[in-house]
Amino acid sequence: MNMPANKPLKLMVAEMFGNGEPLDAKGVHELVASHYPDESYCSPQMIQELLLSLRAVGILHEEGSYVDDKGELVSVYRISEYGLDKLHKAQ
Repeated sequence: MNMPANKPLKLMVAEMFGNGEPLDAKGVHELVASHYPDESYCSPQMIQELLLSLRAVGILHEEGSYVDDKGELVSVYRISEYGLDKLHKAQ
């Protein structure tokens, strides 16, 4: 079901980590895409850029990485304590 987005994409991406589970860009994209059905900027590449941005400011940290079936390195992220604090303050 497509639901219109009422939050900035970056905030929505950060909220996907609120339960403390690790996610990669593809997993986050699958979770948020239905909220931005007609927005071309909601792409796996943009999600990856947002994850890097959130990591750079300490909201996320890189949990690990793996090589996918295509031979590409995939990073997996988890929210930091600082990120959880910021997320709770934003809500």
